[in-house]
Amino acid sequence: MNNQDFEQSSAQESIADLINLPDEQRQIVTFIIRQQKATLAEIAVHTNLPEGVIQQHLNNLINQTFIQEIIETDTIYYQPKLPSKNKNQLNQNIWNKL
Repeated sequence: MNNQDFEQSSAQESIADLINLPDEQRQIVTFIIRQQKATLAEIAVHTNLPEGVIQQHLNNLINQTFIQEIIETDTIYYQPKLPSKNKNQLNQNIWNKL
């Protein structure tokens, strides 16, 4: 398997993981991805779910590394946890050396 195959396989696995999430969690993740970051209240408005239910889903999604919690000016936001571009560059540098 070459580097391009590995990167394509990794991307497909992460998409497959997203597709396999329960409906409410998938809806939350896709909303956060589209918005790039969102508050609990914004997610509640979009999903029409109680904030307590959403918070449970967010905790599960954080544990599964689909999203991360950030704090900006005393407000908690949730944003997608996407692979770092630097990490991809590092991987490319390693493959180039091989």
